[in-house]
Amino acid sequence: MRILDRHIGVELAGPFVFGVAAFTSIFFAGQYLLKLTSQVLQGTPVLTALALVILYLPSVIVYTLPMSALLAVLIAFSRLSNDSEVVALYASGVNLYRAMVPVVALGIIVAGMGFLMGEFVVPASNRLSQEIQARVLKEELSTDKPFVVIDKDTNSTIYVRGGLDAKSRTMRGVTITRYNGSAPVMIIQARKARWEGGNKWVLSDGTMYDPRPGGSGVSAVFEGAETQPIELHETPQEIALSQRKPEDMSFVELRRYIALLGGAGVPPDELVELQVDLYNKIAIPIAALVFSLIGAPLAIRPYRASPSIGLGLSVLIIFAYWFVWHFTTALSMQGSLPPMIGAFLADALGLALGLILLARTAK
Repeated sequence: MRILDRHIGVELAGPFVFGVAAFTSIFFAGQYLLKLTSQVLQGTPVLTALALVILYLPSVIVYTLPMSALLAVLIAFSRLSNDSEVVALYASGVNLYRAMVPVVALGIIVAGMGFLMGEFVVPASNRLSQEIQARVLKEELSTDKPFVVIDKDTNSTIYVRGGLDAKSRTMRGVTITRYNGSAPVMIIQARKARWEGGNKWVLSDGTMYDPRPGGSGVSAVFEGAETQPIELHETPQEIALSQRKPEDMSFVELRRYIALLGGAGVPPDELVELQVDLYNKIAIPIAALVFSLIGAPLAIRPYRASPSIGLGLSVLIIFAYWFVWHFTTALSMQGSLPPMIGAFLADALGLALGLILLARTAK
């Protein structure tokens, strides 16, 4: 049986490598190539552009690994079927379930590769590419998503509900909690906070509270033209670079970040999108196993077929999967489905389909 596993493994390896190269090239050309070309024409050094290309690749490969596993299984089993090797396996007493062992192994290995890349390689490469764009390409980094900043120098937690506009150096919807040890001693809520240089931020349209037991409650109100200066040891660029998108964080980092936002008082409905992104960090790599189980029974036919059919089938299956995945995640973000179900429903449906096809083909 080791000979069988080795034989099927060799058949899978070549198409898988080809799939990674082909799908990654297509996705990269569609998402990043035009942007990089424009940057080079605007004067970006060629070496800097090449560095950005290398840094962008891991985030693309995470999505193309499951597609490549599907293509490899379809092409490999189409060839085995066309050359009557599947018939020979049945004649020698080897059933389809036993022949699926290397396929399942491929799906598990590729899923593990995708998760590990998303956990370690992608966050590091995305952080570095953002730093290059901010410092070398002079791009301003902004966000309209809520985030939390910890200013250790002033022992403060800053919750920014409306995001950061890097060009105007302004944070919107700011709640600042100052601590003495672990006890809050001051809470400041303001419509916006504008950086004035150094450690000085100016708050507009807000209220200061004393939350301590026996405290004075509302201690100051500033409205209209009135402002309130405050010391924070964070510049807009430092804040922007520290506020990463979900795809720039590992599973562990994103889970901690969601807990941090929840602890800062962010409403649960504003955390749904982040929770969906969290579960997708597992759901997307698992698609490699799902695709592998679907691909093998579809590739086995009682008649000879062109290898190009494998590529066509892979495109159709990938399109159907991503359509369902986008639909269910959108429902989760709207609150119609729990985040975990929205992220994993496409995998569950694909897994059920793969098992049904496998059982029918094995008869």
